[in-house]
Amino acid sequence: MTTVNPDGSNHENAKILRIVKKYGMSEVELKSAYAGDIVSIAGFQDSTVGNTVNNPGKSHVIPSIPIDPPMLSLTLTLNDSPLKGNDGDKLTIAQIRERVIRESQDDVSLKVDQESLKSEFVTLHGRGDLHLGVLIEKMRREGFELAVTPPQVILRDDPNKPGKKLEPYEQLIVDIDLEFVSSIIDRVNDRKGVLLNIEE
Repeated sequence: MTTVNPDGSNHENAKILRIVKKYGMSEVELKSAYAGDIVSIAGFQDSTVGNTVNNPGKSHVIPSIPIDPPMLSLTLTLNDSPLKGNDGDKLTIAQIRERVIRESQDDVSLKVDQESLKSEFVTLHGRGDLHLGVLIEKMRREGFELAVTPPQVILRDDPNKPGKKLEPYEQLIVDIDLEFVSSIIDRVNDRKGVLLNIEE
């Protein structure tokens, strides 16, 4: 089979090895899947959400919404405190590295910095503090002990002005009862948010 980029160019050729469908918490391996089925496919190394799977030689593209790029990064390393080993049993950087790589294969918004994989730390790029915080808490509950740096905002180059950096931003829409409006506005203002519109 072939995967095709959104612009119609060929991305990767591979053989589909497995087709898996989830039912609740269990997985069932299928022999085939049809249009409308939600399945996981094994066999492609570099293809991801946004690529269209085609027969070899075909370049049909199904339009998709692009995945938003990461906004925050943080670095994980092994726990070197005097209390090391009291809360967990997974203490090595190799175990931490393997776990975040496995998570990045399922979570398309999580990126692992490939350069950091050769050192004693692992740098993650994610959508925000909640996204990365959920992963760290999940790892803690699985028995991982690790040290985490404070998150850093990922600045981007301005395409219109070379050399100028831009901060990422999000548009937030909140539907709440009237009594909580001032509280939400205060929280957004604390994060340098700008109120564009309010409707009762």
